[in-house]
Amino acid sequence: MKLTYLTWGYPHDDKIIRAFEATGIEVEKKALPSGFFAEGEEEPGREADGDAHQELKAVLRSAEGDMIFSVNFFAAVSDFCREEGLAYCSWVLALPNHDLYTRAVMNSCNYIGICDSYLVEKLMGIGVGKVFLLPDAVEVCEREKQLLVERGVCFVGSRPKEQLFLGKMSLYNQGYIESFLHIQRVLHGAYILENGLLGPVQQELMNVHPAPQDILPEFRKLYVADYHLAPSVTCLQQNIILQNFNNLMTVYSDDDFSAAGAECHPYPTEEEERRWIYSSKEFTLVLAPHALHYGIPRQLLEVIIAGGFPLSGFQRDFNYFFRQNENLAFFRDRTEFQRAVVRYGNDQGERKRVQQAAYETVLRQHTYANRIESMLAMWSQL
Repeated sequence: MKLTYLTWGYPHDDKIIRAFEATGIEVEKKALPSGFFAEGEEEPGREADGDAHQELKAVLRSAEGDMIFSVNFFAAVSDFCREEGLAYCSWVLALPNHDLYTRAVMNSCNYIGICDSYLVEKLMGIGVGKVFLLPDAVEVCEREKQLLVERGVCFVGSRPKEQLFLGKMSLYNQGYIESFLHIQRVLHGAYILENGLLGPVQQELMNVHPAPQDILPEFRKLYVADYHLAPSVTCLQQNIILQNFNNLMTVYSDDDFSAAGAECHPYPTEEEERRWIYSSKEFTLVLAPHALHYGIPRQLLEVIIAGGFPLSGFQRDFNYFFRQNENLAFFRDRTEFQRAVVRYGNDQGERKRVQQAAYETVLRQHTYANRIESMLAMWSQL
């Protein structure tokens, strides 16, 4: 079997390709045309013009694979595969994936694996048949040697961002926007929000947004995607970080994050550097981004595979793989958070026991090899 793998700069492409090849699948790499990237964005956008679509068709027509694959779902690729009778398989890992809000998700050629069961349920609910849960994964690597574990907590990531400030809008207008997104995805499959916003809804958005001229471009990217239904644990983030760890907190952030008494550093873009950080801290605080409703944050898996000890906000998808205080330390509220800090901070043996159980769970169930095996099984079943 030969697979055509469409690349757009996802940082873990090579790891996924190695996992495919380990199963005996031949992989052909093809790059998505640069026109599929919105200006100033690192991830693919939906701003592609006619020339970019023609370039894409040329790329796909030259593909030699029996199947087209990409990280994240692309409506234009799906439409091409539908017309040409090709299978299109995607693994949605970078959220929000804007093209999930188009009618192309209904194409019969699709096989869509998604890292968040919330989105799987939403798509199944509108009649998308070949969609399945496929959590994020990591590549097996040697654990860092813990020469010295610092007494304290590190937070690596960025704080939640209110992309469109929906929380400041009336519930009626929030509901209107969500309904309009649903209509767009199911019936139209195109960016029609500019023409569909009612005057009062658009005016309220303009009033609450700090940069009104950015409203429509933001809508076009659909960052709104059910934002206000994100897990409640994320609302704890500011309180936990700002109130609990004066002089014990080290923050590595890609945002302008500040915490009283915390030592702040830029976010480490290289995984090797992050692994060293994770392994040298007593705890690494892991909180899911708003875009990830129920799924398992990749950062959590990175911390575990590096030999660190994650202290994580609860995500519903944990229920498929983890048990609290057996193979993962997680919390649902501030009380559980504080108890976990005391429990694992004062009992190194208990911390190492849970840490080792978490590591063994990731090795058995959360590697790219595991995911490719699951993906191939789902393709055959669907």
